[in-house]
Formats: sequence, C-alpha cells, structure tokens
Amino acid sequence: MHDEATTHYIDMIDQTTLGHRFIKQQFNKTPRVGWQIDPFGHSAVQAYLLGAELGFDSLFFARIDYQDREKRKNQKTLEVVWQGSKTFGPSAQIWTDAFPVHYSPPHGFSFAINDDSSPIQDDVLLFDYNVAQRVNDFVEASITQANVTRTNHIMWTMGDDFEYQYADSWFKQMDKLIHYVNKDGRVNAFYSTPSIYTDAKNAANEAWPLKLDDYFPL
Repeated sequence: MHDEATTHYIDMIDQTTLGHRFIKQQFNKTPRVGWQIDPFGHSAVQAYLLGAELGFDSLFFARIDYQDREKRKNQKTLEVVWQGSKTFGPSAQIWTDAFPVHYSPPHGFSFAINDDSSPIQDDVLLFDYNVAQRVNDFVEASITQANVTRTNHIMWTMGDDFEYQYADSWFKQMDKLIHYVNKDGRVNAFYSTPSIYTDAKNAANEAWPLKLDDYFPL
C-alpha cells in the first residue's frame, strides 16, 4: 500500500514495483487485488495506472469524503467500476469497493483483548449465556450492510490498527460466530479474502455503476 493522494506518479510506481518484486521473489505470487485501505484520498491514476494496468481485478479502500460515502450508501454505489483514464476508457477500468464505514468490523464485533464487545458465551451453565443474542446481532449487522450494497455478498473487515497483538482472542470469537451463525441458517458466514469476494461479485453478473473521476476531496 503506497501513498497516493498527493504523491508523484513516479514514486507510486517505484513503491508498487518494489513491493510486487518482493512478493514475486519470496512467494512466487502476483497480486490480483489492490488493498489501499488507509491512504487519505484516491487519485484516478490509482485506478488505471496502478490498478487495471497492473492486471488487478479489484481495488479496495476505506477513506473517502463522509458526504460522498453517505450518498453512495443511499444509492448503493459504494462498489463501482472505476475508469480512471478518459484516454483509455473501458480498457483501463477496475472494479472498486469503498467500505461502508471504515476498515474495522461492524460495531460490537471487535475482539481485541482490550475491547468491550460482548464475547460469545456458549456454555449453557453460564449466567450470561448469549449465543442467540450474538447471532441476532450478527444477522442484523449483516442485513444493515447488505442494504447499502448490491448482490447478496458482503465483506466484513475483521480488525483495525494494532488489534492483533493477541490474535487468539479474535479467532476464538470468529470461529464461534461462524459456527453458530451458520447453524442458525439465516446468513452464511465464512473466512474469505478480497480476491474471493471479487470473484463472487463478478459472478453475480451485476450492472455496476461507473465512476470517472477522483475520490477527492477528503
């Protein structure tokens, strides 16, 4: 993830080249997804030169103007096809997802060791046994997010800055959530990746809105 809002395009290219070269040399993998979740603003150069031209399938980020975000939530246009170049047009477009809130999970589902979200208590002998309540909370939050996006697929970003110092607290709760939510059956939850999410969205054969300009101001 390189800087992009006010940087020179040569620096963007150099940073991206260095990162991709490292991944290829160390893991023999070529990235498919741009995970630009935290830069403050997104230029059209990112869409075509360092998105579509790199062979990316999709681009994800969190930070856009708050008024733009609210409008997009109301219109279900957080997820778009972004054509960042008037010259190249559709040949240099990329499917793009702006998160509905931030790059953290919905309220009540942060499970770092010092968070105050209610953990799942699934021992029926405990006074605060709460499986049904936590499943209902999960389903409600899922429906809320589904109402601002298209297709029946949504993505929760589970985590935030410096939240995995003690990862066990996260994975214990996520494992329980997935188990009990799927047992309930109203929604289907599973561990995934941005590339799998992109494939599912593309398979839905949705007509995505078109964006032609920058994600500025911020």
